[in-house]
Amino acid sequence: MTFTGAAESRQAAAGTTRRRFLGWMGAGIAGASGLPQLSGCGDAAAADATDATQIVMDGHVHVTNRVFWEGVDPWQPNIGGGGWDFARARSGGVNCIIENIGTYGYWNYDYTPKQSLRLLETLLKFASSHGDKMAIALTPSDARAIIASGRMAVFIGCESGFDHEGDTLVLEALYRLGLRTVQFATQTGFNAFADSATAPLQGGQAPTFYGGINDTGRKLVAKMNDLGILIDLTHGTPQTMAQVIAASRAPVVASHEVIKSVSGTAGITDDLIQAIAAKGGLVGIHGAGISKRYAQWAAANPAIAAAENAPVGAMVGYQPSFPRMPGDHGEYIARFDSELKARWQALNNFHEDASALPFLPTADEWAEHVNYVIKLVGADHVAIGLDMVPGRTGVLADATGYPDLIAALGRITTADNIRKISGENYMRVFSQVQAP
Repeated sequence: MTFTGAAESRQAAAGTTRRRFLGWMGAGIAGASGLPQLSGCGDAAAADATDATQIVMDGHVHVTNRVFWEGVDPWQPNIGGGGWDFARARSGGVNCIIENIGTYGYWNYDYTPKQSLRLLETLLKFASSHGDKMAIALTPSDARAIIASGRMAVFIGCESGFDHEGDTLVLEALYRLGLRTVQFATQTGFNAFADSATAPLQGGQAPTFYGGINDTGRKLVAKMNDLGILIDLTHGTPQTMAQVIAASRAPVVASHEVIKSVSGTAGITDDLIQAIAAKGGLVGIHGAGISKRYAQWAAANPAIAAAENAPVGAMVGYQPSFPRMPGDHGEYIARFDSELKARWQALNNFHEDASALPFLPTADEWAEHVNYVIKLVGADHVAIGLDMVPGRTGVLADATGYPDLIAALGRITTADNIRKISGENYMRVFSQVQAP
């Protein structure tokens, strides 16, 4: 069976479930209402009117990088390539996301805020030009009003660094432009304020430089709390996570995680889940790396597994192959951009090895992670966070498959809990983080 064939089989099997799901939530979808693109409307009446609308939210999406590097329109059907796109997600019932601009590769202290701004402007322009289908949300009330208008509500987040020096003025400027959640630990082996669990793979450094976070990190936590920016713990070391939780006055999230007690290998531990819940936060369940069967296949086929993971690692861990020379007049950044673009575009050449296809994770295996969190700390503290990117296979063949997740949740928990997990938990957390 080819990879494409496997995807088509999973889509066909999910068709009936998807139609039932869309019918269930369809009553809340109306025509566009002309809300501003950077909403901030705080329309309490609209929020009240849409409380009954089912929110289907993915708390960790990457689509702006596709627009920036691939030049595609993710609202167009069948755009090709892999990863997440608006058109298929919308047809699968998704009406709210946290879109994470990803500054991968731009590890230099000067280039990280540069890439943050380029990606942020790309997203804002894209949202403006597709205002009939989407709008940027600053608050949960905004999101509910946008959803009620029949459009996709988009919160802006940042992964892999907004500024590796942790400059609070840079953070405030990005907040003014709509940034509402930040992954605290970057995906490199260095920054000025926090250790990263991925440092050995993406920088070659030990993830223990600070033993968690330092005073700059604690000041950043306080500033994020003051602004109402939601802090995302994913990719921090256990010490980093624990210290951010302790330092934060507001709830925090781990947006895209595997549960270690379920996977048996990698993932977030029970004590950290309990600490996140005690602070009022949540854990989003990842779409990849969740299956014990797949982990066993990878362990038995290390060369194939390494080859399949290599393109994502090469993109996220990119470092330029050449130095910046004195007297540079723009040649360095042009070549830098060209190399990183090639790394991103190479992700779309990915095809799952045929021997791995029988071991790909299922929606029920994904729901096992959710169920574990429910039993450990309650349904108020778990959500969806698939992290669908080109270059790897996860629980969904493509973004039309969210109804499969909802159906799997229906086999483990109640309808009220499904509403929480599919979106209301994130609405609550954003409300608490943004409370004066």
